Amino acid sequence: MTLKAALFDLDDTLIVSYANPGPAWKSVVGEFRGEIGRDLVGPVGDAVAHEMAAFLKDDDNRRLWRLKAVATRRAAVEDALRRNGFPDIAGLGGSIADRYAAFREEHMRLHPGAHEVLDAYRARGIKLGLVTNGAAEVQRMKVARFDLERRFEHIQIEEEAGFGKPDGRAYVRTLEALGVSPTDAQMTGDDIVWDVLAPMRLGMEAIWFNPYGLALPATAAVQPDRTIRHLGELLTPAAPSG
Repeated sequence: MTLKAALFDLDDTLIVSYANPGPAWKSVVGEFRGEIGRDLVGPVGDAVAHEMAAFLKDDDNRRLWRLKAVATRRAAVEDALRRNGFPDIAGLGGSIADRYAAFREEHMRLHPGAHEVLDAYRARGIKLGLVTNGAAEVQRMKVARFDLERRFEHIQIEEEAGFGKPDGRAYVRTLEALGVSPTDAQMTGDDIVWDVLAPMRLGMEAIWFNPYGLALPATAAVQPDRTIRHLGELLTPAAPSG
């Protein structure tokens, strides 16, 4: 394949953002120990972390979380507290949810090598597209914060387009904007369904970014064309298979 375009996911691919949320939820709950009580901080933190992980396994919930983040987060945390036997502190759910959002924002950073890889691709004449789900205002702020806009020929955001991954239109529109066919393009991202399966169905090369060394889910319908743990690996040839 002659690589003419490289597409990238944003959250937890180019930037460290929402991966491994359990410890973050527990840290945030710990900040409310005065209101919750020291003896309950551990159980409440465990309950909220577990409930939020279960909540976000549902695709409809994930979409609401992305596009109506504040209200969805608040309601989900309040419900989690009630369901787990903490009705007396359910009123703190909104504050915990809002603090969680701020906590993740404070800890966002570029993945090592992100700018270097993008700049190296551009130097080779490879067109770049960013394909991300989420609300336009939130995602545009991240793009600006991490100096990404000038590095991409096309930025595709779910709310602006009216559809997002894993809908194949998200990739088709990006490739059309870049003037490149699927067989001359690759996609790199951390989600095995959104960033690997969806582009592979269109004939693109799909690279799974797996910085935490996770096992491929047993339910995965495809094998990625390549798996990397560091973005810098994109600049080195893949090892021969077999």
